Amino acid sequence: MVQDKQLPLSNETTVRRKLWWLLKILVTGLIISYIISTLQQEQKGFQAIGTVLAGVFVAQNGTLLLLMLLMVPLNWALESLKWQRLAQKVVPITFGEAFRSTLTGLAVGVAVPAQLGDTLGRVASLKSGNRLLTIGAALVSNGIQFYVSLAVGLVSWLLVGSTVSVSSTIRGTITGGLLFLVMLGPVVACYRASLTQWNSTNSFLKKISPYFQVISQYETRDLLTALLYGMLRYGVFMVQFVLALSLFDFRLSLLELSACVGLILLAKTLIPAVNLFGDLGLREFTALYLFSHYGLPSEQVISATLLVWAINILGPLLVGIVLVWQHKWLSRDD
Repeated sequence: MVQDKQLPLSNETTVRRKLWWLLKILVTGLIISYIISTLQQEQKGFQAIGTVLAGVFVAQNGTLLLLMLLMVPLNWALESLKWQRLAQKVVPITFGEAFRSTLTGLAVGVAVPAQLGDTLGRVASLKSGNRLLTIGAALVSNGIQFYVSLAVGLVSWLLVGSTVSVSSTIRGTITGGLLFLVMLGPVVACYRASLTQWNSTNSFLKKISPYFQVISQYETRDLLTALLYGMLRYGVFMVQFVLALSLFDFRLSLLELSACVGLILLAKTLIPAVNLFGDLGLREFTALYLFSHYGLPSEQVISATLLVWAINILGPLLVGIVLVWQHKWLSRDD
């Protein structure tokens, strides 16, 4: 059996990677600058955030914090079940392998833009020699989660979008765009088979076409089951986020808090993760902007979002990084 060999990167590829990292550093710097500027305007600093977070870890909050921690494995287990259901259409995959693959995708996604890193991490970490055939499954999995975020984001926008200080033209454009995307989802699902039937003479398209054929093999039941897992996972994450916000003195109703969380997650979905730590910074930026219209203390807003990130993302991310280093990327079980 011929083993894979590591090919040297071309100069063009190296330049693109360097430019991408420079862009990530620039955007990260701008986001951090915005957060620091907001704190300075209110004459508060990062020491205030530390003080607020220290006040959260007290005995009376123990039950809520424990509940948030218990939701972490549930969140990623639901995502793994969704991935397993879709991937096993083309390769045999256990829940344990799906779980490991999901966390690997999370780790690789930090370094690679948008959902490309997540897809590469998931697919490459599978042991099957036919793992490339699951590329289409990874796209469907991410697409379903994207659609759930869009649908909930639309409802959230209709509920609290009027509090955001934008022009009526922009507000109408956002509403129309979200409505169009939400209605487009079922259409794409109905015509999924046609979308994979490429009759192109292009050699590259012919070569990659088999990797997407799994999309046409899904029955309606498969997609609905995956959608259910996606909705449950979104619900778990939203409850977790609202619980984190409830630890602070936010004078908002449960409906308003939930709608604001829906918009924060929508922004995270629509805006590619270009900062150095995935969605860290982007989440704080969006939350600060939204909650500023309610006059909420910035240090509490940042503390709440950091708490959610640390509990639900940082821990699994560290596990994923360990899995990345343990995995033999060039080995195959063909």
